[in-house]
Amino acid sequence: MPSPLPKTILRSPKAALTLTAGLLLVLAPIIAVVLYQRQSAPAQKINYSQLYSLAEGTTAALVTIEGDVLTVQAKDESLLQATVTSEIARQGVVELFRKNNVPIEFQTLRPGPLASVLSWSIPLLTFALVGFIGWRAYCSMSGRDGSFNYADSSNKQNVTFADVAGVDEAKAELAETIEFLRNPSRFGRLGGRVPRGIMLAGRPGTGKTLLARAAANEAAVPFLSVSGASFQEKFAGVGAARVRRLFAKARKISPCVVFIDEIDALGRRRGRSSDSASTDQDQTLNQLLIEMDGFDQNSRIVIIASTNRPDILDQALTRPGRFDRQIIVNLADARGREAILRVHAHGLHLEPELDLQWIARGTPGFSGAELANLMNEAAIAATRDDSEAIARKHIEAARDRILMGAERQGFRMDDEERYATAVHEAGHVAVGLSAKHGDPIHKVSILPRGQALGVTQSLPERDRLMKKREYLEDQIATLLGGRAAEQILLSTMTAGASNDIERAVEIARRMVSEFGMSPLGPIHLGASDVPHSQTLLDRIEDATAEIINEQLNRACDVVRAEEGAIARLVSRLLEHETVDSDEILECFARQSVTEAA
Repeated sequence: MPSPLPKTILRSPKAALTLTAGLLLVLAPIIAVVLYQRQSAPAQKINYSQLYSLAEGTTAALVTIEGDVLTVQAKDESLLQATVTSEIARQGVVELFRKNNVPIEFQTLRPGPLASVLSWSIPLLTFALVGFIGWRAYCSMSGRDGSFNYADSSNKQNVTFADVAGVDEAKAELAETIEFLRNPSRFGRLGGRVPRGIMLAGRPGTGKTLLARAAANEAAVPFLSVSGASFQEKFAGVGAARVRRLFAKARKISPCVVFIDEIDALGRRRGRSSDSASTDQDQTLNQLLIEMDGFDQNSRIVIIASTNRPDILDQALTRPGRFDRQIIVNLADARGREAILRVHAHGLHLEPELDLQWIARGTPGFSGAELANLMNEAAIAATRDDSEAIARKHIEAARDRILMGAERQGFRMDDEERYATAVHEAGHVAVGLSAKHGDPIHKVSILPRGQALGVTQSLPERDRLMKKREYLEDQIATLLGGRAAEQILLSTMTAGASNDIERAVEIARRMVSEFGMSPLGPIHLGASDVPHSQTLLDRIEDATAEIINEQLNRACDVVRAEEGAIARLVSRLLEHETVDSDEILECFARQSVTEAA
């Protein structure tokens, strides 16, 4: 005996409807064939000679003609059926029946089995299709389709604060909220209330979602998770209905934490446009504002939202009383990155001499997600080498892959282009070594990576929270070192410097228009849609060009002074393709930091 269908399948409306449609598709032809056979009464087949004898005799009581089929009903109520394809022969037999006064009836052709099946199955399938479309529309409008799911509120999250590292300030900010959900009487004793909403803002990958899940787990309360995009639908009014249903569910299971990921998809400023899509989004945001205002003081529901773009949120959403606290989740410093690496190193086989502090110092500006990707890429590289554990070289390979792109193994340059690339990269290195305020040169390579034919990699020695004017000028000069080497040593210019020039001009323009580091003084252009006079824009462009030309001349002077060292580095690059920091210092006859110590 076949086992019955699982209850989970029968409880799923989509699965039940699919099963019903399949059964209709199978049963419709069977029902049609049965009905066709019932409509067709059994009749004895006879040939034309027997039919002609009946026409001459007197035993026929009724003749029915249906196309080329003649059915004779005898006086004893038996049915005899013959097929006469010849129209002349058929007319002759019919004339004999008429002379003997036998009633003759003409009937329209009945559909065959296939036509009968189609006549019954097409309406049934059409009905099933219309029902399916209606059900999908109902689910979409009511929010019961798969695009809008809640996290399981019956189980605790498996993420704790121990799994979130490098964001100690954000964890401390969430501690009071967790304490309120655990012990609400402590806050109510003096009449205080918990913040209704907490906004987590920061760069992608800094751990905002992980923080929210850990906070819910530490508070030991249910966790409802939705995304801002899940409130958007092609049907007007769906978003507002979903907001109402979300908060109704939250009130039912309170105390709880409601997490709205990427709330900027839902909470953008209202009144941006008059089209229907913007109007519906404004209506959804209005409903969210109303629901957050309707919170009871002791409802014990905390809304946690995350965004990468707090600047585009509606002010009514971020005001006190709705999202009372805004927690900035910043990138971790060196100590925080080391703590993050320790979390992601769990379960990985590392060599005993591999120092996580060394990895943390060499990854400034990496987010938690990027550090996790770094360790994963290193594990993949170690597996590819059939190594027993992850070593320093695997970390280096993973970092190069993330920062500079994957090596283009099948790509080969001709000798002239290879030499020009080596000169270009050596120019970057020469200017970078001469810069007193820039970042140390870590590695240079003429192996094509990503979209670049060669790469010069600098690694900051520390996290820079404030960038001085001298540091920015050194960055511009280093970026233009490749173009300077082309002009001085190759007596030409190549298109390979286009990205360097783009980055250099962007830094110079920000120095003039944002940082006030030019003779124009402290000016700030602000948003791009704010009108400015053409005179001011022209002066900004002139000041930007002045900075670029000044640093290009500086880079050219360095290249002239270091022609011999550049030639040695070019020769080594052509031979080995990749040169590390110690070999670079050897080419320029300089002492490494470790040797100097």
